[in-house]
Amino acid sequence: MISPSAQYDLVFVGAGHSHALALRMLAMKPIPGVRLTMVSPDSLSAYSGMLPGLIAGHYTLDDTHVDVYRLCQASGCRFVQASVTQLDPKKRQLQLSDGSQLAYDWLSLDVGATPDLSPIGNGHASVVPVKPVASFYTRWQQLCRDAGGQTPSLAVVGAGAGGTEMALAMAHHFQNRQQAAEIELITGGDLLPGFPASVRAKMRQRLQAHNVTLHTHSRVHGDAQQQLHRGDQPLTAQWVLWCTGVRGLAILEDSGLECDERGFVRVTESLQTLSDTRIFAAGDCAAFPIPLPKAGVYAVRQARTLADNLRAAIQGQPLAAYRPQSRFLSLLSAGGKDAIASRGGNLSLAGHWVWRWKDHIDRAFMAKFDRQLPAMSTAPAD
Repeated sequence: MISPSAQYDLVFVGAGHSHALALRMLAMKPIPGVRLTMVSPDSLSAYSGMLPGLIAGHYTLDDTHVDVYRLCQASGCRFVQASVTQLDPKKRQLQLSDGSQLAYDWLSLDVGATPDLSPIGNGHASVVPVKPVASFYTRWQQLCRDAGGQTPSLAVVGAGAGGTEMALAMAHHFQNRQQAAEIELITGGDLLPGFPASVRAKMRQRLQAHNVTLHTHSRVHGDAQQQLHRGDQPLTAQWVLWCTGVRGLAILEDSGLECDERGFVRVTESLQTLSDTRIFAAGDCAAFPIPLPKAGVYAVRQARTLADNLRAAIQGQPLAAYRPQSRFLSLLSAGGKDAIASRGGNLSLAGHWVWRWKDHIDRAFMAKFDRQLPAMSTAPAD
């Protein structure tokens, strides 16, 4: 465990995939003389790969969330449940939502992204962003209660992987309850851009089988009267799930750190911010030199580089570069216990056995923070 007389404070802001894994790695081999602190507004952190399964009804909330408080306890890390409202790199100080301040010597950011609602303006009560996940799931539960025996109408905006999986998950949820629902999937471009044609074809079949209406090349926008439109048609859905367009949190740009045009903090290949060598960033909030999709697979793979480089920076050692993979296995949920697999090229596989494969991978990932945690608390310090 870390000594109370630590020489340095390393603070993690945000409990995303990169931080959860990096903290686990550092707990197994603590950095001498360093006190760890995790700052997060939520004590549970959602694993994005299992979110569609949670909505479809395949998983419980506990199945799909990392217990951040327990992870910190097992890792010898102090947990502060709060949001960061201001970051001052010059003073190396954080202002927290509870009114307190927290100083740091080294800082790591994994705060995710926030929906970019500029195409529709703000103030639409019917629009529910999929992020942050915690508040989305609460709204989803309320929708299901409000629907009762009626026929809810829902529109999912964005037909990338997240939006397509979510539309099918919601359709399966209502079909499983034998309740009619009107669900449409809307995108300004084509279905699943960047995916092989065979994956798009298989997903179109599943959307049709689940009675999800697909609208491609049709943008959603708001007018001066705060009414939503799909192209030139009014969007009449009772509930609009926003699964497209994200930007960086305001605290990043407000801090003076160098950010890209969408407000994500610019980092080097070593995940160090361009503005401050004592601040690192990973996951969705980071703007890597080579633009990367905002996908969980990159956040997971960045964790090792982040943990190693935090250790190296604190100990005055050379940093390593994160090398993003050009191709990776993609496993898309398809409503029921059904999934589609691809890994570049045009070859894809689908079926219940692919879902079981995906389920095994996802549960193995979550097990890193469950039954494997108790042994971490006894890891010897250097």
